Amino acid sequence: MATDWSVWQGYTLTLIAFIWWMAGTGAETGVPETGSPTRIFGMRLERSDKPATTTNDGVIQVTEESNIFLRFYGLQILPDTSSQIRFTDHEHEEGDVTSNNTPFNRTCADYSKDIVIRGGMNVSHLRTWGVLSLKIKPLRKSELQREYGLCVQESQDGKWYLLGEDDGRLRVVEEKKSMLPMWFQCILICCLLVLSGMFSGLNLGLMALDPMELRIVQSCGTEKEKRYASKIDPIRRKGNYLLCSLLLGNVLVNTTLTILLDDLIGSGLGAVVASTISIVIFGEIVPQALCSRHGLAVGANTIMVTKFFMLVTFPLSWPISKLLDCVLGQEIGTVYNREKLVEMLRVTEPYNDLVKEELNMIQGALELRTKTVQDVMTPISNSFMIHSDAVLDFNTMSEIMESGYTRIPVFEHERSNIVDIMFVKDLAFVDPDDCTTLKTITKFYNHTVHFVFHDTKLDSMLEEFKKGLFGDGG
Repeated sequence: MATDWSVWQGYTLTLIAFIWWMAGTGAETGVPETGSPTRIFGMRLERSDKPATTTNDGVIQVTEESNIFLRFYGLQILPDTSSQIRFTDHEHEEGDVTSNNTPFNRTCADYSKDIVIRGGMNVSHLRTWGVLSLKIKPLRKSELQREYGLCVQESQDGKWYLLGEDDGRLRVVEEKKSMLPMWFQCILICCLLVLSGMFSGLNLGLMALDPMELRIVQSCGTEKEKRYASKIDPIRRKGNYLLCSLLLGNVLVNTTLTILLDDLIGSGLGAVVASTISIVIFGEIVPQALCSRHGLAVGANTIMVTKFFMLVTFPLSWPISKLLDCVLGQEIGTVYNREKLVEMLRVTEPYNDLVKEELNMIQGALELRTKTVQDVMTPISNSFMIHSDAVLDFNTMSEIMESGYTRIPVFEHERSNIVDIMFVKDLAFVDPDDCTTLKTITKFYNHTVHFVFHDTKLDSMLEEFKKGLFGDGG
């Protein structure tokens, strides 16, 4: 908007100067008369070696200690017209506009030495404009900006007149200086991005390793994992203190990074966009993707940096962590009950090295206290039994051996009426040719038959088996 205003102002002043010249000279040759007085109507910014612009109200705004070029518009502008141009201190007040709208409306009491005119003007062929080089001196220490008015010397009476406010104001503003050298800022920004990524990654990687898991890794992990877990465990036990330190460090680093980018770029919006993109990519996505898979290794290798920032943020993070400990209680970690442990083994079966038989044994052992006899017993219809009146001939003996069981129930009349139990080892000295009856063998050994209720827990049954309450030898 300011640039469009400057271009429009230049075109307008050129047009006014040309019309004035055409009306005043009446010459047919197109060359102005040399005897006419020099008149200046206005100026606009041509270029500058430091940041400069034209504001919406037409004021030319330049930076202190800069070299600028101004284009002046008027009539009969000559190379030595530069001697008729000065600048004076101008304090603009609201409504301070004279009723007279002519270029010359007030005299200049004095001129400022803060703006130095260098050399003569580079004028156009029609002498309607000329470009002049100026040197802007630095502002006073207590000043943030200073405004000057354009003074033009009248050729007829030699007095200096202040040009109209709309076309003759020059504002000098303080130069924005960087806090640090650019090369050092670039290095510092890179270091801050690394720290931001480290804090973000450790916040995810370390806090995901609960104390219980670290103890497990220290006991049954690889040698490298045991070494890593031993380094991390002492600080991970102070979970809230570690969390507060990492978050405070991350906020401190990201805030400093934004300030440095704002100072380096010089634009508030540009600094916000640059800091957002850099923090999201290099401070969040990449480190969190890395630490979510290798949090143990990254945490162990950066343990000294973590301890350093825990020490630096101690005055603030330690009280907050103690408050969290009081409110939330001590962090115990993830604890699995039987159901969760069984489900975890089942879900991770494709990724662990357990065979199906081992998994079934582990699952059965974990479910021992919850299952009853009814859940694991073999239905009577599917059980191998032998009638109490059976004769131990060759066919019967062969059938018993082919069954593969060491203890065989003996029933009488119906299968649900279990009256005795026979051990296969009892048949070691039985000759099939003797056709010995089964009752003879069972009465001789007289094994006790134990009956339990269907809702008896398996762990109770296991204890009875261990105590030998279910007969001798197997």
